[in-house]
Amino acid sequence: DAAATTTTSATPAFRRSSSSSIAVIPDVSHKSDLEKQSDVLIFLRQHRSSGCLPPSVIYKSLGIDLSDGGVDSAVANMLANNPKVNVEEVPDPENPSLSIMHYGYRAKFSTVRDRATLLAQINRCKHGVKWSDLTDAYDDVEKDLKKLLAGGEILGVNNPEERDKVLFPRGDHFLVELDGCVTVDLPELPVEPEDKNDLARMEAYKQELLRLKHVRQATSHLIKTDIDHRTQIRRGEAVRVGNEWFRVSSAVREGVSLDNQPPRAQAPPSVVSMKDLSKKNEVDGYVRRFDQNTLPLDGSLSEEVGIANLQSAKKARDRLHAIAGGEGGTHRGVSGGASATLLSSVASEKNSSMLAGVFAKSIAASFGMAASRGPGAAGGRKRPTAMIKRPGEGGPGRRGPPGAKGKAAPDADSVKRAVEDAKQAASDPSLSYSHAVRHGCTKDVRDMYLETLDLVPTSEVDLHKVLLEKKLIEPGEKMSRPRMKRKANLDNDGKPKKRRYYERKNMRRTNTHLDGTDIGAMLAEAAERQSQGKEVGDGGM
Repeated sequence: DAAATTTTSATPAFRRSSSSSIAVIPDVSHKSDLEKQSDVLIFLRQHRSSGCLPPSVIYKSLGIDLSDGGVDSAVANMLANNPKVNVEEVPDPENPSLSIMHYGYRAKFSTVRDRATLLAQINRCKHGVKWSDLTDAYDDVEKDLKKLLAGGEILGVNNPEERDKVLFPRGDHFLVELDGCVTVDLPELPVEPEDKNDLARMEAYKQELLRLKHVRQATSHLIKTDIDHRTQIRRGEAVRVGNEWFRVSSAVREGVSLDNQPPRAQAPPSVVSMKDLSKKNEVDGYVRRFDQNTLPLDGSLSEEVGIANLQSAKKARDRLHAIAGGEGGTHRGVSGGASATLLSSVASEKNSSMLAGVFAKSIAASFGMAASRGPGAAGGRKRPTAMIKRPGEGGPGRRGPPGAKGKAAPDADSVKRAVEDAKQAASDPSLSYSHAVRHGCTKDVRDMYLETLDLVPTSEVDLHKVLLEKKLIEPGEKMSRPRMKRKANLDNDGKPKKRRYYERKNMRRTNTHLDGTDIGAMLAEAAERQSQGKEVGDGGM
């Protein structure tokens, strides 16, 4: 009997509905009012994106009647007084003169509805906000929180006492590009057949497309680079590739999610680490290799963002190198200076628009003429716009560019088009995805700073002497700038103060006996100028 009773209570009971459209409705007659309230709260939270729901929807799903005068009117009263429930009075569609109470879930932060509002709410909480207080805001909010933490847009601190995490705003970001151009080796997707009525070919195409997409997603977490990244970033630190944020993979167990990895192999909440992860991870062996040519990610690049951006960056670099190498034999190749910086794999802090101008200038110089003086043009050496041609080299009086025997020199329009193409190629926004990006200075720069920190004098006098010995400052140069003197006629913003003239209240003239005289006319004119805010008199002198 006891076993039968247990089986009966564990198995959900159903009763047939009077409506012909729905077969069964759950039987909750055995539940208490508190249990019914809990079921309604869970249901409303699961459907919080639908807003407030009528009692009929809740009854069909849970078997709890919240209608006016219904069986579960006590539960309705409990929900009306629950701070987690939002109750709205809506006119009845069938009888507008009557109203029906709709019930919806009320999150702690009701204004948080998507990733943008989620980040804005965390940025407003200067003293932090609990992870658990945000998990009921909307669907997939935890996925967005993990992405914000992985990308370093917010800070997370573990609270072991409450087994929770406290989130803080990050503030200003300091991002640094890593050396080396990043690429990803993926199989090409098949071309869709032209004859879409051929069902057999279309079915084979769809299966092959699905298979290759799965392969691309499975292999896109291994990023290729032409410069070793191990000296610049550690496992577990945040890295941006193709405008998507990831962590450098630290997994030691294959087929296990990141949350279920051992604690020593999990990425820290901070985007930057001061030391490497546990040595035991190296003994066990990391799942994804991290070597001089490979940067492993803890996730896969998306087709629409990450993979598309890396492919666009590769095309932009190929176009740039083709122009720099003298594509078509119309000009000499360019190299050296800012052009070499733009074409190399090493990251640079130089302004991209300035580099584009210098590159275009170099292309113009390779034609044997200087680029036109325009915005962004800088550097380069002037060359003659035309050169006298020796007889027998492509026509009388002119000769082509060096190395092009028998060819006429390009006209001004051709050079102008080539310069514009070079400037557009060097200004392509896709080039910004050529390098991986991290938070803070690179690992080798930080290590160098920490190793040499003790060598820096703490006294300003000693520091000044060392700088003079290393010829980093001039002998007469002072350590600090002189304090700026504040001008008395300037306000706090550095703008000139406005002289204002005020009249006392109830002030009236007493020398009315001078009206009609020359002195009275002068006094009246002075009063008029003073009311306009103009200067009057000579200060009493």
